[in-house]
Amino acid sequence: MHKHCHISSVSGRHVGMEVSVREAADAMGVSDRRVRQLIAAGRIRARRVGSQWLVDGASLPGAPRRSRPLSPAEAWLLLAVDQAPTGRPGRWRERRARLERDPDPASLLASWAAARGDRLLFAAREPRGLLADPAVVRSGVSDPRSGISAVDLAEAYVRHDDLEAVRRRHLLRPAVGRPDVVLHVVAELPADPVPPLVLAADLAEHDGPRELARAGELIAQAVRAA
Repeated sequence: MHKHCHISSVSGRHVGMEVSVREAADAMGVSDRRVRQLIAAGRIRARRVGSQWLVDGASLPGAPRRSRPLSPAEAWLLLAVDQAPTGRPGRWRERRARLERDPDPASLLASWAAARGDRLLFAAREPRGLLADPAVVRSGVSDPRSGISAVDLAEAYVRHDDLEAVRRRHLLRPAVGRPDVVLHVVAELPADPVPPLVLAADLAEHDGPRELARAGELIAQAVRAA
């Protein structure tokens, strides 16, 4: 049985019909890989037919991606590097400048950073206990800098190589409905505390008004300081 999603449906040509992964990716402005990640996390509905996924068009997020995602390496350069990298300083400065002048920088950053890692949703009996685990780095709503009180939700980064051990230690199971834990699964952990743009990207993915507003503030502070 496929998982159900609680994201508002989008009005348009895909509502009420099933679409391919490629069509869903085009509608959202993301990569095919990101659509499969969202299916696995239960954030959009889909069913498997043979070796292919058919996506429920009504479950696609209502806010389409602003831009194609950057590669993971480019995304982390943008998010975590405070000074222009020696390899491609022009592109880095251009993206930072675009964030500074964009009227909705949070959604733009979320689009660019979508491929930075896998965002997995879990249920847990004691989600806050996860944040004391030395194998994770807290971020998003669990970072005090977010200014958001989320006592029933833990959010953090974890390495791919540590994911299964963390899942076993904290009895994490895939979320059906509202999650208790959001894990960003990456090759290498970010700095602790995470850089401001990393925190902003994580908050923006929640797509709530408080999270988006705080993400915008963090982006403005970070690009002015660069």
